[in-house]
Amino acid sequence: MARRDWYCEDVLSGKLAVDRVWEDERVLAFRHPNPKAEIHVVVIPKAHVASILDPLALDGELLRSMVRAVQSVAQDLELDRRGFLVRTNVAAPGVTPHMHWHVVGPGIPEGI
Repeated sequence: MARRDWYCEDVLSGKLAVDRVWEDERVLAFRHPNPKAEIHVVVIPKAHVASILDPLALDGELLRSMVRAVQSVAQDLELDRRGFLVRTNVAAPGVTPHMHWHVVGPGIPEGI
């Protein structure tokens, strides 16, 4: 049984309403619906990329858009002054099978 890719299916289709904080033609950044920190934003490609280990993750334009989203979110939420953590998935068991980056702050929360 294939794991369900709720980020791709529900967020991008509009089925799961999220607070969008940044978007361009390649990338969407939104507040995590179940945050583990005061600020917890998820950055995802609009096209399916299985994980950061997927060859598609090497697309320079996609990576620029992902980094631009992180920069914009950090500046808009003033994390650039307070510190933050960026995590990515590597298709570990139980992880949604879609490349996504978590921008978590302020500072580096314990247990994240």
